[in-house]
Amino acid sequence: MRTGKVVAVGAVAVALIGMSTACSKNTGKGGNGDGPTAKVASGSISTDPADSKGPAAAIKGAKRGGTIISYHERDYEHLDPQRVYISDGQALDQLVTRQLTAFKFDPKTGKSILVGDLATNTGVDVNHDGKTWKYTLKSGLKYEDGTPITAADVAYGVARSYASDLADGPHYIQQWLAGPGTYNGKYKGPYNGGAAVPPGVTVSGNTITFHLKSSQREFPYAASWGTTSPLPKAKDGKPQSIDTHPFSSGPYKIESYTRGTELKLVRNKYWDPKSDPIRHDYFNELDVKIGVAPSDQTNRVLADHGDDQYAVTDQPGVSPELTGKVLGDPSAKGRTLNGYLPYAARVDINTQRVTDVNVRKALNYSIDRKAYVQALGGTAQAAPATTLMSPTAAGWNKYDAYPGAGTPDGIAKAKKLLGGKHPKLVYAYANTEAGQKLATVLQTAWQKAGFDIVLRSSDPDNFFTLIDRKDNGWDLYSTNWGADWPSGSTVIPPLYDGRTIAKAGNQDTSYLNADDVNKQIDKIKAEPVAQGTKDWGKLDEYIMTKYAPSIPTYYIKQLSITGSKVHDVKIENPPGAISYVDAWVG
Repeated sequence: MRTGKVVAVGAVAVALIGMSTACSKNTGKGGNGDGPTAKVASGSISTDPADSKGPAAAIKGAKRGGTIISYHERDYEHLDPQRVYISDGQALDQLVTRQLTAFKFDPKTGKSILVGDLATNTGVDVNHDGKTWKYTLKSGLKYEDGTPITAADVAYGVARSYASDLADGPHYIQQWLAGPGTYNGKYKGPYNGGAAVPPGVTVSGNTITFHLKSSQREFPYAASWGTTSPLPKAKDGKPQSIDTHPFSSGPYKIESYTRGTELKLVRNKYWDPKSDPIRHDYFNELDVKIGVAPSDQTNRVLADHGDDQYAVTDQPGVSPELTGKVLGDPSAKGRTLNGYLPYAARVDINTQRVTDVNVRKALNYSIDRKAYVQALGGTAQAAPATTLMSPTAAGWNKYDAYPGAGTPDGIAKAKKLLGGKHPKLVYAYANTEAGQKLATVLQTAWQKAGFDIVLRSSDPDNFFTLIDRKDNGWDLYSTNWGADWPSGSTVIPPLYDGRTIAKAGNQDTSYLNADDVNKQIDKIKAEPVAQGTKDWGKLDEYIMTKYAPSIPTYYIKQLSITGSKVHDVKIENPPGAISYVDAWVG
């Protein structure tokens, strides 16, 4: 999955095993740039149905009532749960929509487990072969209008995810149901006469069963994504309307949404906390203010006056140039959020356009990560990356395929690879404060090696959707990725299996399609989990060494500040963003 921060956060370079699902909250600890320490969490799949029962454990001291203000620099790309694949959208949908399964964090143990959300458990492997998965919905589940949530609605939600116009979300379940090849080559969703239940899915009463083409032991993880969010066919109407007003199955619903300006959530009175092991509805309203520059967010919440006592610098967080001011202000102690996110940022090289591998290697040798980190706010906000996988991912392999990048030695190696040529390349970036600054840093570094770099700004609200198009027309662009669940199988295959490339909705945005890489992906998928965990890290290095389809830039971290009246806002992985499921004001 991608973080909604685009290019505005920093990172950590420590190795964590499995998935870092720890939360960092305003507890009064930290506040020195390190913040609360990220904890190791298992991310394991619960086998005890009791873990899936609600209500969620009460938060000590929490009160009901009040409004939380969430400041955002840019708008959400998508809120339609079948289209969401960016962390800020996923974090908001965490309050509005529910799925068959979800991650539940236990602050007492510091571990997360996957539990049943809409479902009574994490799924039944019917034939014990990983190919047939059965889910039974909990009783009494209702939408925002009081109508019941049914298994047929879950099936319809999955069906929608096949539509080419809704291809922005994850494709795991669709691919596993369809088998090898393009997942929507034959069945294209419920529109234009398509069936309301996709091939390979059966519904009986309150149960839904998935009949996969191959064994997928990790299916319960994939079921936690918006792919399995329910929607009655009668409420679908025009598919694009769901993108701004998803039909609520969670504790909150959208009251109003003006794109680019403001979004307001209010309680869904039909949500039953007894059915939900994860969420609370302590605050009355979440008011998302959109279009607020990071510097304005930071200064306003740091001052802690008036309504800003109830505010959060949510997206992208503390402005890089104000990092020192925040960390050095005694009044901010206890109000900082500082936690690790499971993402590695990179610049993708469009290998369809930049076909010479020596040019791609020269781009890697000439990047100046030191200047890049400084532009992000220094070491409190960022750490340089040399790998495609994040250090938080299981099987992370620490290596540097292009040592000395950005140094005189690295520039010399880049020039040698270019052999006197001066390639003219277009670098596209999201038109934000950080995007503008970092584009200049990259341009300066690459031009030292002899590149002619043309900068092209792009709408930040639609940036990822544009680079996901096969014919995007750009040579270089910054992006990022984090594991969709605790497995390297959710990093390397989505990003570098060229057989998945389609006209739109691509995760492989370097558009690399190499037979030897594809074969290694298949081999590792068939290995025992322990062996595969190691081999994903090895394949990471192989891809970068042989093909250089991307340029790792930094590992991502969140630094935010809250108003003094906001409590238990947390950084959670997933969704790899600020989460409000436990938040309250007072």
